[in-house]
Amino acid sequence: MKTFCAFAIGAGLLIMAGCKHVEPSPIVTAFQNAGGGDLDHATPSSISAFLAKHDDLRKQLTPLCKQRQASAPADWATTDEGKVCAGNTSANFFGKPTLKSDGVAF
Repeated sequence: MKTFCAFAIGAGLLIMAGCKHVEPSPIVTAFQNAGGGDLDHATPSSISAFLAKHDDLRKQLTPLCKQRQASAPADWATTDEGKVCAGNTSANFFGKPTLKSDGVAF
């Protein structure tokens, strides 16, 4: 019985050690508040498609992502924040162009 209790306590501590607390990010919070959905199963391309349809959010996230990326650790791209920023960069590049017509037909 003592062996089982020691095993259970050890397993519990091991599980708790494997969990890491991630502080809420303003980038992720803004994305989720805009209806971006669950980031655990999202890819940067699906995030990019969502941000291409939400110009105001994309413009809000661009300076936040640039600021955060300047001091980000090496594994930042695999985090939820990194995925949102990768999708944002892609949406900025492939997003809607800001072309204005001169009104003259071909």
